[in-house]
Amino acid sequence: MKFQEISDKLTQFINRYNYLAENRRANVLFLLACIVLKYLADNQRLDFEAHQNDIKKNFTLNYILGLWQGKPLQVTFWEQEPGDPQPIGNEIWDWICDLITATPSLVGENPGLIGSLYEASLLINHKKNHGIFYTPENIATYMAANVLGSSKIGDKLEEIRILDPACGSGSLLSAVYDVIISKNGELSPDEKAAQHRQLLETGLLGVDRDPIACLVTRLILTLKGTEYVKPLGVFCGDILIDELVKPKSVDVVIGNPPYVGHKEIQADYMKLLKNRYGEVYRDKGDLSYCFIYRGWELLKAEGQLIHITSRYFIEAFYGKPLRAFIRKAFAIEEIVDFNGLRVIEGVGVDPAIIRLTKENRIDDGQTIQIKRFLIKNHKAESYPKLIQSLNQKNWQSDLYESFELLQARLSDDSWRLYSPVTQGIIEKIEKKTPFNLDNVVQSFQGIITGNDKAFIFEQTDLALRAFDPVFLKPWIKNKDVKAYQVTKPQKKILYTNKIRDIDLYPEVVAHLEKYREKLKNRRECKNGKLAWYKLQWGRDPDHFEGRKIVFPYKATQNRFAIDENRCYFSADVYGMILKPRLYHQVTEEFLVMLLNSRLYNYYFKSYGKKLGDKLYEYYPNTLLRLGIPDIKDDTIKFFKDTYDKIVELNENGNTAESGKMLAEIDRWFYDFFELSQTEIAVIETNR
Repeated sequence: MKFQEISDKLTQFINRYNYLAENRRANVLFLLACIVLKYLADNQRLDFEAHQNDIKKNFTLNYILGLWQGKPLQVTFWEQEPGDPQPIGNEIWDWICDLITATPSLVGENPGLIGSLYEASLLINHKKNHGIFYTPENIATYMAANVLGSSKIGDKLEEIRILDPACGSGSLLSAVYDVIISKNGELSPDEKAAQHRQLLETGLLGVDRDPIACLVTRLILTLKGTEYVKPLGVFCGDILIDELVKPKSVDVVIGNPPYVGHKEIQADYMKLLKNRYGEVYRDKGDLSYCFIYRGWELLKAEGQLIHITSRYFIEAFYGKPLRAFIRKAFAIEEIVDFNGLRVIEGVGVDPAIIRLTKENRIDDGQTIQIKRFLIKNHKAESYPKLIQSLNQKNWQSDLYESFELLQARLSDDSWRLYSPVTQGIIEKIEKKTPFNLDNVVQSFQGIITGNDKAFIFEQTDLALRAFDPVFLKPWIKNKDVKAYQVTKPQKKILYTNKIRDIDLYPEVVAHLEKYREKLKNRRECKNGKLAWYKLQWGRDPDHFEGRKIVFPYKATQNRFAIDENRCYFSADVYGMILKPRLYHQVTEEFLVMLLNSRLYNYYFKSYGKKLGDKLYEYYPNTLLRLGIPDIKDDTIKFFKDTYDKIVELNENGNTAESGKMLAEIDRWFYDFFELSQTEIAVIETNR
């Protein structure tokens, strides 16, 4: 309530005085000076009444902090730039006085509140464009406590050096400061002052590309002491390319690195990073991967790295180099997998916390503590409780599962963080699956038109009459693919990629003419690889014309079906066609029933890439790793007959009977893989 009232007051100012709103930098600096002044006045570190006239004339952070120190600063706290100080007229001064005296007092408040107020002033687009998501206080506290609680850090906190390589507004360094002070127990005022000075001058290091964020971090750390001390270890720069911290000089790296995909990174900067961090950062890797490697470079032997980052690296295809590096360079102490729960408000990233120790040699018996949240219908207001539960002594919880896993069992292809029960189920499956799905099918992605308005039509569109039917194909999308069923197509695609001479088809030219400029601006057209009238990625039409299995690229459940109607489809659908039989008896019917079974739904989700709390990515590089059993001819016939009956029942709307048959098929697979009742119960409750 206190935070909201002050935040509303600041917003009121921004909305009222538009001349400051045009200059975000000056606006933020002015508001920071207001907050700092209020904090110092409320906590009786300067006499606001006595210095009102002087403050009005010299309304800068350097002057205000000098009043706190009792004399002008010899070394400036913040280098002013032209236009930074704003003239304070009577109306604005009245507003400042009202903020100081009439809003809720900040006496005794953690200075980290300043960071929260600063973050609230940022535009959401600014955060997204820079891959920024700030660390909530409860998560920051958990991370700080776990690193500093490690036996490998030791008790020499007065000598420790802790770095946040992308410190933002200082929430992690603030949490580290508080944990260190609390670990030292009761200190005398002199001892506390000495500890404060040591932490700000040598112990806490922070780097960020945003100079205002660095300023906020410095302010938070400074205000934690009763006497003014300037933080010396917070630098503005890019930790990935600037030599701001000496290699092998840091005891702890604690961070929330920016999560930025390859599409959002400028080409020159990406090239530089790939040259510098090529061991972990390749192809479509994420910027956060570089921060883990850089942390390893800066850490001392047996130093600790703890990051909250996107969980995608655990399973993502392009995370393989990073997984290989972490596995050989670090002892993995802990992984907290929020399992798709987006516990950071307003952020579309699925987080995980990793805690690592830099080691020259990883012991074969190194175990990882896994904490993975159970997927329930959690609401945002319950997230603080979820995070708080991580601190409980008893590892057993109804909110998350906790278990240990040998690091030596991790595969670079994908980290399968299996509980003992899941491990047992997967071992039984893979014991009886002599080959992978990749051995029996060829996969292909759907079409990218480059301009759907030009090529996609409703079935009822009268414009279709003008075209040669040979170029019109049935068209489906993700939502049209169900388990065992492809919805009857309601659209058609004008498939132009078979046209060699467009001038022979004036009706097609007449239609596409109004889209010509947009079509010509597609990358492949501009570089001369594609005629202007063709689909951007038309794929191989022979794949669409035959019998095939189709499935959505993203889904909450396995949804596989056989398409017999020569449907073409968009890029959010994938297809599979059988490879020539060499050593197996697999058919489309058998594969669809296997892949749609509850067992294989569980199997795929045990290692598939998650997107949010319930959605999964069915990318072929992941899907095709599924083990496939070798089935006898008579069994194949049984599945063919059963498949036909299920399809017929579904078409007739008899879902009750088809459900019974599907349950029988599930039982058949449970028996085939020799699963116990306990294992079956786990599968049935985790659909």
